[in-house]
Amino acid sequence: MSAETDFPPHLIKQDQHWTGLSVELMQKLAAKVGCQLEFINSPWLRAIQQSEAGELDVLSHLSFNPQRQQHFAFIGPHHIEAIYLIGEAQSLPQLHELTELSENIDLGRIATLHGAYYGEEFSRLMQAPNFARQLVIISSIQDKLALLRAHRVNAILEDISVLRYWQQHQYPQAAKYEPLLKVFESPVYFGFSKASLSAQQLNQLVNAWQQLYDEGELTPIYQKYQIINADKLTPAPKL
Repeated sequence: MSAETDFPPHLIKQDQHWTGLSVELMQKLAAKVGCQLEFINSPWLRAIQQSEAGELDVLSHLSFNPQRQQHFAFIGPHHIEAIYLIGEAQSLPQLHELTELSENIDLGRIATLHGAYYGEEFSRLMQAPNFARQLVIISSIQDKLALLRAHRVNAILEDISVLRYWQQHQYPQAAKYEPLLKVFESPVYFGFSKASLSAQQLNQLVNAWQQLYDEGELTPIYQKYQIINADKLTPAPKL
């Protein structure tokens, strides 16, 4: 499984060990099919290429699209990702719609993650000069938060679950940051490589995930990490 950097509460590195929601869910699934789980440090875009080539078995947080389905079996979803524009509300203009950033509202600098998908509307708006010049593309989640705390950007795009984790566990000063506007919400999946795993193995994983879900064995993991949208998860494997 690819794991590059801290992405709490989903991927959390403690010393040389990984934990977190996605890690524990995958460990549960691996144990169900009698496998050991090994973590490989690989940047996100490279991890996708390695998986397509059969050098990695699984990624987490993979958004579904028909093009990716050629290379990946999508099992889950394991999380409903809710991406928000996050910043200090008292120091920024009030927003009602994302399109306002392409017209008459300028937030200054907005940090986005290289290779991340924020929905079709966001992709279209990136073609608008007023919107595009506000975006700062960076390589890691930690860099996003560091830039925000240092006032080098005025807002970031991040999953609401990450903001809550920062506020509750790591950075009390993050209490001043608020979700300003929902940008995109979508289920994300465990993406298993069709190049490294056989159709029989993929079907075994599908059946194991469904069984774990039906028997309620995943619920305590979601509760542990205080993920409140777990009730929206309906297994929909896409092979």
